[in-house]
Amino acid sequence: MKKASEIDDQELARSVRLGSKEGFRLLYEKYGVKIHAFSYSYLKSEHDAEELVQDVFLKIWDKRETLDETANIRSFIYKIAVNSIYDFIRRKNVERAFSDYSASTKSFSDETWQEVVFQDMVSQIEGLVLQMPEQRRQIFKLSKEQGLSNDEIAAKLSLSKRTVENQLYRATAFLKQNLVLDSTLATLVFYLFC
Repeated sequence: MKKASEIDDQELARSVRLGSKEGFRLLYEKYGVKIHAFSYSYLKSEHDAEELVQDVFLKIWDKRETLDETANIRSFIYKIAVNSIYDFIRRKNVERAFSDYSASTKSFSDETWQEVVFQDMVSQIEGLVLQMPEQRRQIFKLSKEQGLSNDEIAAKLSLSKRTVENQLYRATAFLKQNLVLDSTLATLVFYLFC
């Protein structure tokens, strides 16, 4: 049996695209340690780096049918890692800011209550996103959930970059107008989602 390092990336990509669990295992074997080291250099936490590696490879498996064996899979993996690191750091910063805010507010001193309030804010945003027109919702999710750039979204949806920018602006304005939150909490949530 070949080692992961002996199999070229195109062959690995083809194997994973076709749903081969062995191919996926070999891809993980080839790049898992590298992504872990890369993630650790930014996150400075063994646990967080391990969690991020799992997240990266889960996204690869979920998107396996779209893998292009002629493209550079190494770049694809690192791009997912960079976007995941960015999202992770942003989310951690918001959680820390929310925790600090909650600690300074007597009515939110209970940890369980903090979690309930935070989840309520997230649920509000998710509900509002569902009310957006289909194209706007799709663009918003590609931007905020998958971390795609405006250029990437435009290419993926066969739209102009200007249309993407316009729809993201309208999505953000809609959320700002309809969120029912304390002003400080609204700022924290906006930092996380917008």
